[in-house]
Amino acid sequence: MYKRILITGVSRPGGIGSELARKFAESGYVVYTHGSAEYDEAIGYSDAGKKRSMEKVTRLEDSDLSTKEGVEKLLAELSNHEPFSHMILCHAHSTECEMEDWTFEEINSHLLTNVTSSMLLIQAFRKNFEDTAGCITLFTSGQELGPMTNEIPYAVSKAAVANLAVQASHILGIMDIRVNAVNPGPTDTGYIKDPELYHEIESRFNAKRWGTPSDVANLLLFLHSREGAWITGQVINSEGGFRR
Repeated sequence: MYKRILITGVSRPGGIGSELARKFAESGYVVYTHGSAEYDEAIGYSDAGKKRSMEKVTRLEDSDLSTKEGVEKLLAELSNHEPFSHMILCHAHSTECEMEDWTFEEINSHLLTNVTSSMLLIQAFRKNFEDTAGCITLFTSGQELGPMTNEIPYAVSKAAVANLAVQASHILGIMDIRVNAVNPGPTDTGYIKDPELYHEIESRFNAKRWGTPSDVANLLLFLHSREGAWITGQVINSEGGFRR
């Protein structure tokens, strides 16, 4: 029996989401992905709008998960497919925003995308869950490990995501669904443009290299496997010894 998995945050080749989709497909999962190329373009990623050719992966239509319409669009499309037993919520809204630049819209773009849409996707997962063991992984950012003062709206939303994983694990545990959150630490996905800053961050890892999307995917393959069946309700910091 094939395991079906939904992976969000998949919209450019260099991102964590694309590597997750590739590795889970190679491991025998039937993979469905969702993303927003429009968001990647707004952030300025060089590979925005490009697609990674992957077999056994079905790409759902893009939508903006910071809007009610965008979330409802994704939920409606999911209702046309068979139920999933696995889900990885890798999508995020993340911008630098100093305190003097906080606005109602900026704060809520983070909360709606990172928290509200994740809650509604978990609700839909529970409602349509197929009768088998399952697993959900969310992404957090180590906001409790050190200051993130130039991106507090993002940090606050990710703190809520970490708690969501813990709370949801108690509700869904009776259905044999495990829920965890992973902080992958700084991961080389092309978001650092300054070479000096890139190498300065690189020096803070034990191995003197950045974390890679493949490092993240390897951990999640374990969490979603039978070997990871005893892990739930955890917030896992997998940062390669990164020193703040």
